Amino acid sequence: MVFFFHMLLMALGTFCFIAGVGAAVFFRKKNNWLKIHKSFNSAGLFLLCTGIIMAITYVSTTSGKHLDGTHQIIGFITFILTIVTLLLGFYQFKAKNKIVVRTTHRWSGRASLLLIIITLTLGLMLAGII
Repeated sequence: MVFFFHMLLMALGTFCFIAGVGAAVFFRKKNNWLKIHKSFNSAGLFLLCTGIIMAITYVSTTSGKHLDGTHQIIGFITFILTIVTLLLGFYQFKAKNKIVVRTTHRWSGRASLLLIIITLTLGLMLAGII
């Protein structure tokens, strides 16, 4: 059951990130795009955090070996990069050099989303679903 919740939370988190990036890309002309972008990406990070807790719980009750595969290692790197991206996103409004921070935020966001999709695919392969 814990494994199912891990998969569900990670999939929902991925969809939130896709929606958040979509808001930034396609709704930039609308007044509330930033609020939508922040909301979806913050929800996505919350879901990822909860999904990771589920994964740690699952591994602790089974094999007990954390970070012993490609999915787990890339997932950990992805999680750290996603946190950095979120922090850069909030920091860019107070930064002195907004252009550099905004550009870094955009590129790390693209990399995060790509790594999230790769990690999700590896996880589904590991579970034998694809």
